[in-house]
Amino acid sequence: MSHAWSSPLPAQLLSRARGLVGAQIALSVPLQLAFVHYGQQWCGWTLPVDALPERLAFALRGLVVGGAVLLAMIMFIAGARPLWKETIQGAPDAPQLELHVRVQRNTLEQLVVMALAHLALATVLPHAQLKLLPTLVALFVLARVAYWVGYTRDPMYRTFGFVATFYPNIYATGLALWWVFGGG
Repeated sequence: MSHAWSSPLPAQLLSRARGLVGAQIALSVPLQLAFVHYGQQWCGWTLPVDALPERLAFALRGLVVGGAVLLAMIMFIAGARPLWKETIQGAPDAPQLELHVRVQRNTLEQLVVMALAHLALATVLPHAQLKLLPTLVALFVLARVAYWVGYTRDPMYRTFGFVATFYPNIYATGLALWWVFGGG
């Protein structure tokens, strides 16, 4: 299936598209940093008792919130499938749902990365730093909504939400690896 946005762009449009992507990254990164910094300071996250089972339960409760975003996407797609002949007849990908399925698939991928990093971090972070986990989950929820809205509006607008999910996952995974391999 061919889409207007998947065909090669003329040089002038490609330059504009790259500028739009760069602008979204330039806006997203400082907002992420501010969100993580102030989210940990201003939000009254109640930390668990400093024991491994409670730490893991704390991380899992946050991950359920991230999972709710994925569930909302799955519910949207499931609810929309009966609206089109192609999906009622069993076609796996209706053109009307293709972008939503892509968003849902990418959200699943990002959720798995976040889950692994958060579970590892729950076991190694100093107790006071556990506030990072719910802060990153809140950022995940907002970023995934931004990604979904941006992507379905025009795929060129997906970068802000993608970067606001992917970069924190890189950070959390890197931090977990640093602590796991003796950096802490």
